[in-house]
Amino acid sequence: MTNFTGNDLGLTGYSPTVDGGDNPKYKGVLDRIKVDKTEEYEVIYFCNRFLKMYDVPKTIESFQKVERLLHHDELKGEDNRQNLIEWIATNWYKK
Repeated sequence: MTNFTGNDLGLTGYSPTVDGGDNPKYKGVLDRIKVDKTEEYEVIYFCNRFLKMYDVPKTIESFQKVERLLHHDELKGEDNRQNLIEWIATNWYKK
């Protein structure tokens, strides 16, 4: 499967670098638990990972759908990775 990149994102306005003291090389507990939806590299990683985990088409359209769902109004303020994954999986065919 192809890993999609920043060029494949459908939305704009992401921070191209680390913001708020986050470290892209840090792979500790918080990075496994939380997703910073404002940082481009985290959104790309999240979307690619979701596509690998679930039986959905591995297309740019699906990549961008994960991205859109990640930013859905119902997920405003939610940054827990597992909660985000579960909500997107549950709502994949509804939204």
